[in-house]
Amino acid sequence: MTKERDRPEALDDEFRAALFELDEYLDGVPREQLGGLVLPLATRWALPQAGFDLVRIRQEADTLVQATPLSERILSGYVDQVAWWVAQRMLLDDAEEPDLETARARLAAVRDAIEQRAATVEGAGFTRVAEGFRLALEETAGSEPPANLLWSALALRIAESVLP
Repeated sequence: MTKERDRPEALDDEFRAALFELDEYLDGVPREQLGGLVLPLATRWALPQAGFDLVRIRQEADTLVQATPLSERILSGYVDQVAWWVAQRMLLDDAEEPDLETARARLAAVRDAIEQRAATVEGAGFTRVAEGFRLALEETAGSEPPANLLWSALALRIAESVLP
């Protein structure tokens, strides 16, 4: 019997069209660039499975952004500053205490979700996207949150979602 999580995710026509465009774009891109190019898609797609309270984190990030003077929000590195702050907030439990064990589990869940997405897109014929997902996993392996590159990419996706 197949477990629910082992079943490939269904891809609608609109998403297939977007994956087709990305896969075509990746044709001829050097292998060492693939992971970085697909990391935004991989992390955005896997973020809901990470177990974070995304509503709360986004609200907190939005509060931070709204409390920041416009003159600072327009600086080129501001999104990275918000992402750093979000990465720190992602470490906290409900009691506002750092919980590295839960952070590790959430990071593992994201890694698993991205691997599942790689299998899904590969099965749908988007082999370059799948290879990019797997390379992104390789390139982001080995360190702890919040210093982990995959953790930082997740935080950046949240930060981007609250910035205009």
